[in-house]
Amino acid sequence: MTTSGAGRVHGWVAHLRAGGTTPWRAWTGDAEPVTRTVPGAQQLELLRRINSAADIPVPTALADRVLAAPAAGRGKADLPLVGGPASSFGPRPVDPSLVGPHELLRVASVLLADDLVELGPDPVRATWARPWRRRYRLVGDPVVTVAAREHLRGRGRPEGGPRPFVVAVGAPLDVLLAHTWTQRCFENGSKPWGDWLRYWRERDQLPARVDLLDSVRRWDARSPLVRVVTDLDRLPRQVGVRHLPEVRVPGADQAELARRVAAVVGLRVPAAERPALMRTLQRRIPDTGVAPVAVPPAEHAWVAASAARLTRHLSRAGYPVVGDLADLAPHAAPAAATGPDDQQVLDLAIAMVVDPAWRTRRTAGHTTEGQVER
Repeated sequence: MTTSGAGRVHGWVAHLRAGGTTPWRAWTGDAEPVTRTVPGAQQLELLRRINSAADIPVPTALADRVLAAPAAGRGKADLPLVGGPASSFGPRPVDPSLVGPHELLRVASVLLADDLVELGPDPVRATWARPWRRRYRLVGDPVVTVAAREHLRGRGRPEGGPRPFVVAVGAPLDVLLAHTWTQRCFENGSKPWGDWLRYWRERDQLPARVDLLDSVRRWDARSPLVRVVTDLDRLPRQVGVRHLPEVRVPGADQAELARRVAAVVGLRVPAAERPALMRTLQRRIPDTGVAPVAVPPAEHAWVAASAARLTRHLSRAGYPVVGDLADLAPHAAPAAATGPDDQQVLDLAIAMVVDPAWRTRRTAGHTTEGQVER
């Protein structure tokens, strides 16, 4: 027969703080209360799963952080344990094993955001510019342009300057949309993937970095040198180099976790500091092999119509094209929606919480804009 009431609850809390993994339903121990308050079911179940995932015992300090962490964003308040001390008001008691991944992620994202703020942005090294090289301005596909811009900056090829060569990087429109949402998650955060797509579809508009025509027009008044590039194999020559590194497209789980972390980081630091911190997360987040997000079938008709409209407008504008504007047509609609899966996101979050390597401080290794190592 199991122990009931406060003694059983505090016994389970002590068990989890010591690295235990016994589920609440199977717990029969007892202990004297050491605090007046009891953590919520979300925090307790997250700690139990962290203990299960850790190769070595979780430090007590980390366990205490998990138990004290609030749940970010909208959702349920801390939930009492079913079978614990009864209360006539407040949320209904729950079995922690039935708390879904979404609720556990609300706590895990707070832990990772606090780690990221404590870590700070990756350091940079002193470098020097090479002003005699071709000046360029990259617009379009944000995953590709952010990676290329960072690589070129490290080689003494900072973006900008007078009369830059404007390079608009295109891709199938469904890919452009997915890359734009993904990169937003690693900068300032965003709405959930489905909500974000629905927002633009209801307005029948394209986001700024997806609308290549609008992106080019914002710069062509300053420079008549414009290219629309849809063939990524030919992109390096357009920016004056022989090769660019392969682009790492974050998976759906990585992007969704970043989206949640960005929301918390935005409450911890000034707005201007958030993108640098989130880019640090993008460089360090573990690769799980999960595919990137994809446009679901329900949105494919709108994406196809938008791609056709964008292709017509670019063709009429007469900008030189490296590749073929037909490459902007979206891929065939997937059989099912391929968006973030909360359980995969939670697994990634827990793996990062228990592994301190991702937040280990590094020596200077990233370049500042406008400079290159001598």
